[in-house]
Order: sequence, then C-alpha cells, then structure tokens
Amino acid sequence: MNTGYILHAFLGLLLLAVPAGVLYWQDRKLLGVWGWAVGRMVAQVLVLCLLCWVLIRYDRLWLNLAWLCGMSLFTGFMIVNRAKLDRKKFLLPVSVSQFAGCAAIGAYLLYGVLPMRSLEARWLVPVMALLLGHTMSMQIRGLATYNSALKADEQQYEFMRGNGRAHLQAVLPFIRRALQAVLAPSAANLAVMGLFAMPLLLCGLLLAGVEALTACYTTVMLTIGCVAASVVTLLLSIWLSDRRLFDPFGKLTLLAVLLALASCRGQQGNPAQAAAAETDVVGFYDVDKAEKAKTKTTTVMYEQPAPLKDRPELILKRKGYITSYNNKTKNPNWVAWHLTKAHTYGEHQRGGEQFTEDTAAGSGRATDRDYYNSRYDRGHMCPAGDNKWDAQAMTESFLFTNICPQNHGLNKYEWNDLEMQCRSWAREYGAIDIVCGPIYSHKDAQKTIGRNRVWVPDAFFKVILCRKGKAKAIGFIYRNEGVKQTVEEAVRSVDEIEALTGIDFFPALDDAIENKIEAEARLSDW
Repeated sequence: MNTGYILHAFLGLLLLAVPAGVLYWQDRKLLGVWGWAVGRMVAQVLVLCLLCWVLIRYDRLWLNLAWLCGMSLFTGFMIVNRAKLDRKKFLLPVSVSQFAGCAAIGAYLLYGVLPMRSLEARWLVPVMALLLGHTMSMQIRGLATYNSALKADEQQYEFMRGNGRAHLQAVLPFIRRALQAVLAPSAANLAVMGLFAMPLLLCGLLLAGVEALTACYTTVMLTIGCVAASVVTLLLSIWLSDRRLFDPFGKLTLLAVLLALASCRGQQGNPAQAAAAETDVVGFYDVDKAEKAKTKTTTVMYEQPAPLKDRPELILKRKGYITSYNNKTKNPNWVAWHLTKAHTYGEHQRGGEQFTEDTAAGSGRATDRDYYNSRYDRGHMCPAGDNKWDAQAMTESFLFTNICPQNHGLNKYEWNDLEMQCRSWAREYGAIDIVCGPIYSHKDAQKTIGRNRVWVPDAFFKVILCRKGKAKAIGFIYRNEGVKQTVEEAVRSVDEIEALTGIDFFPALDDAIENKIEAEARLSDW
C-alpha cells in the first residue's frame, strides 16, 4: 500500500468532522455513542474487506466454500434470533437451508444465467453475499409467520389431521401464510432494491469495467435470483425443521406440557395418577420385559356385553378389542377391551398408521372418504394409546369398525382426558375392563355424513369395571359437542347407561355384585 492510499484515506476520514461537529454543537452526549457506532461500522467494513481480499487473492474453491458455510451459520443465527425461535431446534436446519438454497441458486446463476460462467471468488463472493443477505431478511419474516400461525391456529391443524389428512396436507395452509409473508413484501422490497440497492450494484459493475448492457442484464438476473432464493430457503427451513416441531404422532411438540397438564385435570388429589398420566403423554415407558412379553402371549378374557336383539350386530374380534358393528349406522354399537398395566406401555406408536376400511364389515361399510370435509374427527373407541403393546393391535385400532364421527373439541380434550385417566387406573389397579360406544337420540331424523350415510352420534358412553379388591364400576356420558364438559358432569351409573343404550354390559358377573356396583357412580371411589 503506497502513501497515496494513506493520504486519500485521511482526507476521506476528514468528512466525519462534519457530523461530529454538528453533534458537538447540538448534543455532546450523543457524540460518544455516535463515535462508537461509526467506529464499529468501520471496523466491520474493514474486516469484511480484508476477508474479501483474502478470498479473491487466494481464490481457492475450498476456501470459498468455507466462507459460505461460515456466512450461512452467521445468517442462520441472525434469523433464529430475530424470529425469536429456539436455537437448539432451529439453528442447524435454518443454517443448512441458507447454505443449500443460496448455493443452489447461486451456482445456477453463475453457471447457467450470468455471463461470467465462473466460480471465481471475485464473482462468487458478491453473488452469494447478496443472496444470503436477502434470504436472511425474508426467512426472518417467513419463519416467524409460520411458527406463530401454528401456535395460534393449532386447532385447525389438529382438525385436519383428525379428519384423515396427511401431515403435509395439514401444514399446507401454514406454509402458504409463510410464503405470502415472504412474497407480499417482496414486491415492496423489489421496489426498494430497484431504486437503491441494485443501482449501486449496477454502478459497481460499471466501475469494474463490465460492459453496460451486460451490467444491466446481470443486475436484473441477480434481482430475480434473490426472490427465488428467498422462497427456496424458506421451504427448506420448514422441511428440515419439521421433525423438531412435531413429534412422531404428528403433534406439535410445544403443546406437550399443555397436554400433560390437561391430562391431570381431576387428579389433583392423587399425585401418583397425575404423574402416570403425564408420563403417558410424553411417551416414556418403563415396564419389566417379562411383563411386556407376557401381554403378547396371554389370552385376555373380555367382559363382553350381552347379545343385542333390537339392532344389527356383527361381532368382530381383534387382537386388542372386540367390536359389535352395526351395518345400519356404519358405526360400532360398542367396543370392549381388557386394559392391563402392561398394555399402557409399548414401543409401537401410531405414526404412519392409516385409517382403513374393515372388509369383514361387508358392503356399504364406512370409508375414509365419508369423513372428508365432514368437520368430524375419526374418533377411536378403543384408543391407539391402549394398543402400543403390539403392532397388529395398533394397526387394527385404525379400522373403521372401531371409529365413530366425533367432534374435534371432544376428541381432543374431554374424551382424550378420559382415555388417559383409564390408562392411569389400569396402572394403579393392574387391569380394568372398558366398554364404550355411541348414543343416538334422534333416530327419526338422524344426521349422517358421507356417501355411505355414517350416523353422527349425539353422545358417547364409556363404562369401566375394576375387579381388584372390592369390585367397582363407573360410567361416563359426553355429548358429541365442542363445549367444555367437566368429568363430574359426565359421571353416570352403569345402570343409567344401560337404560339409555339398551346394552347389558357385564352379564358374566355374579348378579349380586353386578346389581350393586352398576347402581353406584362415585368418582371419589376411583
């Protein structure tokens, strides 16, 4: 560096005397803050210039790629911070998407679109820097929109999943919002770029000796590349972050604690039950291996209800339950199963399972299409959570002979709470017998869904029998509505539910015991 550079640099620094003098005259307190900000900016520019000089001076592909990795990590860190995301969950996927998206679009521009057809550092560095800077601002906006939308409208996602939509179909509305947040302001950003940023780039190209027409073409193509890169990097970030946002069941992981707390409602007086229910939500299990193996080889004797005479009934025995299927309502009359402590644990999760027609039910049976756009969930009678102990039992729990149209709010909250409470009781008492099913109150003007006219229940019942120690039984009825229903309001005696449904639930019990326990309904006994 010759003395001419030093002299010119000194003359340039003298320009700072103008704003410094004004601040000294108007507000001396701001002078120090301003001086620190200017000094930091100059230092950053000098470091950047030094880095660019090194890259261009040595021009090694591995060095350029290392710089691109470092800048991707830096911009990823800035995106995660500015979008207020969890660094542990999002830093890696966002940084990888920055690198992959900008590298792909940049390579396409440099080799296929721009006239230089080169990966030399003097072209690669400014092009990649431009793409990284633009995608950083767009990703901040897009990811913040996507995650805030998921938190705010989680019920929409749950509703679509409950109605048989694949995970991708359920998140598409939220992806659209994120893309809109990126592309809508891009119009304004492009106007700003066209008025300020890109003319500066154009001037830089002209000063570098690039022919005028080539410089104009390059500027336009780089502008288009910035827009394309912002979309590509956002979609990559959403895709790579998906497993960190959703658990294997397709549930938002940020709701795990809320679900655990919800499962403990009504259990505050029994800490052991509350802890058991919370453990089930998170998905941990700690059962003796011999006990697990025993559950797979032991034949379970169900407390099957008495045969029905007043309605169609097809008895279908599955590995985890027995169902009485009604080919008129296209729903089960009842579903019964024996839930042991060991059955509440297991390694077979519901991820990847699909709702399936039950060919054993004959023609005119319920199908998945009947539930499309019905605004009703495919509600399990014997829940998937009670069938984690065996792969076949888990798969068979998704047969439509075990499913009824269920209000999303009921399915997600009160009915889910009751299912988790039953698992807690099974752990506490060792085993319980459960029977549940639909209730219809308007048989003459019955609401139906789908081409096969699947009946929509007005309510659901569940009765539970415990034989440990002094035998006891309890029943519950929940209206098929999305309103809050407390467990105390839902409690019924088994006799009441038998009178309402016309089903004799525990006919194999000794009559004296049956008559006594079916007349009682005390939640405090449980």
